[in-house]
Amino acid sequence: MSINTNTLDIRHTIWSWIARNLTNNVSFKAYFEPLIQLFFPQWRADRFRSSVIDVRRESDDMYSLVIKPNKQWKGFRAGQYIELTVEKEGAWVSRFFSISSSPRYFNDSGLIEISIRIQENGQITPWLPQALKAGGVVNLSQAEGEFCLADSTTISGVTASTPTTKPILMIAGGSGITPFRSMLQQISLNGLAVSKPVSLMYYARSPEHFLFKEALNTYQQQVPNLTVNFIDTNELGFFSDAHLLKYCDDFAIRDIYICGPSPMIMHARKVLQNQNVNQEQIHYEFFGPEPVSLEGSGQASSVLFQQSGKQVTTNKDEPKTLLTLAEDAQLKPLSGCRIGVCHQCICQKKSGVVYNSKTKTYSDTGQEEIQLCVSVPVADVVLAL
Repeated sequence: MSINTNTLDIRHTIWSWIARNLTNNVSFKAYFEPLIQLFFPQWRADRFRSSVIDVRRESDDMYSLVIKPNKQWKGFRAGQYIELTVEKEGAWVSRFFSISSSPRYFNDSGLIEISIRIQENGQITPWLPQALKAGGVVNLSQAEGEFCLADSTTISGVTASTPTTKPILMIAGGSGITPFRSMLQQISLNGLAVSKPVSLMYYARSPEHFLFKEALNTYQQQVPNLTVNFIDTNELGFFSDAHLLKYCDDFAIRDIYICGPSPMIMHARKVLQNQNVNQEQIHYEFFGPEPVSLEGSGQASSVLFQQSGKQVTTNKDEPKTLLTLAEDAQLKPLSGCRIGVCHQCICQKKSGVVYNSKTKTYSDTGQEEIQLCVSVPVADVVLAL
């Protein structure tokens, strides 16, 4: 007997209502979480307890975690990301990382890989490879994100890719190669030919920093119509009109995917826009809040943190998020993903106008809850912080 999705949704809603009314928690699992943690440390009701199989060094500043998700994890589409949650010094910390392996690899092995660049002065990324060993435990969210090829669909936890029918240009910078590696590995493992060209322009600051170079060359040999170009920025410079014409002169008819550091994405978008590429053809993913250029930002703004009594003045030429401004003022607001997904940094705005770099909208002047990590002050702002 099959149960349709609507029936499952109704059951889930009923059980959630019962749990909230009986336990004041979103679920019975959340209510029993402290008790379960006595027997299974680091267990989380809202996450999937998963095993670390290996920690593999990729370069001097990059490593991959090989993880076996538990059986309740639903799988993913090539290009998606997960939220990784671990316990550090008694506190839960979360970060978002793209999955660098393919859904087919997960289907065959039960494993996924996430490849992480060590952030200079970071609190988490340098610590993880020392803290996590084979046999360790992490918590995963379900996969999220829409940075996926248009012809990629998920069926029963496995991504089924049909042969690509529209030409594609992938532009990667540094660790931005991770979602593209997932996509290309999927195509290669499925033994799929692509009916139209797929080109990868991969930028790194030196030959030693091209990640997965051997694998990418193998995919190029296995997949007809796939072209991979490794571009050393120290030698050849950054993405430009000349590079477009040299490596992919028919870019104007392609779907274009960009992933890398924020300045690189902003620059690539500007080059493509100057080449009159249709905005609907350009797809991108930031590793943090999208940089903003505020309309009419000729005046500096002041931000008053009401509870602490601290006040800062913004630099009109260098917009910063409210989270960054708070941390610059030696405050320690709760935060998690720093990209506007987890909502841990929600704070009450008492007055003032902010720009949300995720939704690309301006707030009104009154009281409302805002996300500090993606909100940039536009006029004088007062926060309950």
